[in-house]
Amino acid sequence: MGPSMAPAHKNTDNSLEEKGKVPSRGRPPVIDSARLLAVAREVFLERGIRATTLEVAERAGVSEGVLFHRFKSKEGLFAAAMNFDAEEAPRRLHDALNDIEALEVHEGLVKLATALLEIGRIALPIMMMSWSNPRLSGETPFDKKRAKYREFLKGFGAYLERKMDEGKLRRLDAEVLARTLIGSVHHYAMTRTLMEADEVLIPEGMFVRGLVDVLLNGAVSEREGASPGRLPRRTSTG
Repeated sequence: MGPSMAPAHKNTDNSLEEKGKVPSRGRPPVIDSARLLAVAREVFLERGIRATTLEVAERAGVSEGVLFHRFKSKEGLFAAAMNFDAEEAPRRLHDALNDIEALEVHEGLVKLATALLEIGRIALPIMMMSWSNPRLSGETPFDKKRAKYREFLKGFGAYLERKMDEGKLRRLDAEVLARTLIGSVHHYAMTRTLMEADEVLIPEGMFVRGLVDVLLNGAVSEREGASPGRLPRRTSTG
């Protein structure tokens, strides 16, 4: 039998694979977690909490199953992508409160409100995702932190009480004042989270200064005088 009579079927599989008729038996390409998180962060910054895991998966070139295998849930993916540690949030709140102790009241409250907005930028979307998609156990990453947040509220109220004792603020209900600032900041953060990127929103710095100005003009004692930094009228363009 000459060379021309050699069996022709030995390379059939290879030739078919080269032509695309037989699927490759190799493993699908693997994307590392760092790359996945970079893509997820990009998508979340563009779309906010409206972004879906499918959008992230498609941009990363993987299946949704890969995301859920590594990060368990959308809020888990969001927290990892935005580098948010739920254990750290209460500590950051208490640190922010400690940082304002030696400052003048107006400056201190502006700094505290700004810190609350920074924490809320990531924490609030995670909380909203947890509330809208409760786990079977009903537990969210914040369930075990409630006591620490209550401690923060109590500490903030105590700070305001001390300022009242020093004559910096007129005597009123410290918890009401604390909740007024916290609630206003929360409302702003919630609005910022829900609005589209191109919708008009009062700039963060202007909001914080205006909020503190409103609070202190009604809370500062007469002998201390009006709070500094009274704001000019905002134009229609924001």
